[in-house]
Amino acid sequence: MIREHNIGESAERNDARLHLVYTGVWSMAKVSLLVGLIMAAVTVLASTLLWTFLTQVGAFHQIDTLLSGPAGETTAFSASSVTKVVNFGTVLIGSIVVGLAGALATMVGGMLIALLYNLSSKATGGLFVGFRQD
Repeated sequence: MIREHNIGESAERNDARLHLVYTGVWSMAKVSLLVGLIMAAVTVLASTLLWTFLTQVGAFHQIDTLLSGPAGETTAFSASSVTKVVNFGTVLIGSIVVGLAGALATMVGGMLIALLYNLSSKATGGLFVGFRQD
């Protein structure tokens, strides 16, 4: 494709090429941990909001009523109330533990991806990315 140039415009193109051969494993671990901690915060916030919504709607009370059996009979399930087991503290601690475990798993996964990329880039020559300004 032939492009005509306007007055004052240069005829040469500016090309930039990026050759990514090595990724720092420690840098990838830090970035992955940061992403995992952000996901953990979202998990804690979402589970707290969900617990608050279900409590306000009365879902836990409905489950207690359902498990108590017909005419309020005492069954094995009704001995412990769902609201006693699924309280705010339990939900908060559980979501924090799950979030931190997910953050650590994200960090380890990022490190493994960096290691695998470094090994494969030795065999393939790395990743080439080119930018062209027209």
